Amino acid sequence: MTRKILLLAVVALTLIICGCEQEMPQPGNIEPKIENPTPQPQAKSEFPEIPNLEKLPASKPLDNPATNISPAPPQVEAPPQVETSPVIEPVEKTIEVKAYFPDDAGINLVAVKRKITYINETDKYLDAVNLLMTKPTESDLTGIFPKGAKINSVTVSNGTAYVDFDKSLTKNFVGGSTGEEMLINSVVQTLTEFTEIKQVRFLIDGQEIETLAGHMDLSTPLTRISQ
Repeated sequence: MTRKILLLAVVALTLIICGCEQEMPQPGNIEPKIENPTPQPQAKSEFPEIPNLEKLPASKPLDNPATNISPAPPQVEAPPQVETSPVIEPVEKTIEVKAYFPDDAGINLVAVKRKITYINETDKYLDAVNLLMTKPTESDLTGIFPKGAKINSVTVSNGTAYVDFDKSLTKNFVGGSTGEEMLINSVVQTLTEFTEIKQVRFLIDGQEIETLAGHMDLSTPLTRISQ
């Protein structure tokens, strides 16, 4: 009886040992049992996918960073501003002069005051002679220049006024010796009222003349006569 019990114990122990050997995994081959879960749909990200940085090519380092920096553009100086002189508008001047006309008897010269307006200084001499070629408004005075007479210019140099008339002056003049004297002296007296004019020389179309109508010598400049 004892032998049978001992035999049964050995068989039971053997079975226990065999069962343990089947359930115990071998060292190094232990693999945990992972249940496959049901895959869940992934939510779409609102941000763009970032590429794998490991796959991006590495940037090439600069050989010489100091030489690869672009220099700053040179400073360009602004051209200097040129100051322009303001444009000066011509200004008219008005002065009062004395013009000499013969009296109505044709004997004496009478000084009357007239105003002339000019821009250039040389114009005032021409304007003064033009006054003599217009008929005076005073009833006791008369004009002496012939109709159609014209003056070309009046220039002043070294105290001498050169009065250049058109040839119509000599062509149309019909006065005698008194009329010639009155005409010549009216010009001389009027122009020598300007302090810078000391004498007067008569020209016809730029040419010097010896006389106007054969009575007075005009070959030399004439000075002012005293009255």
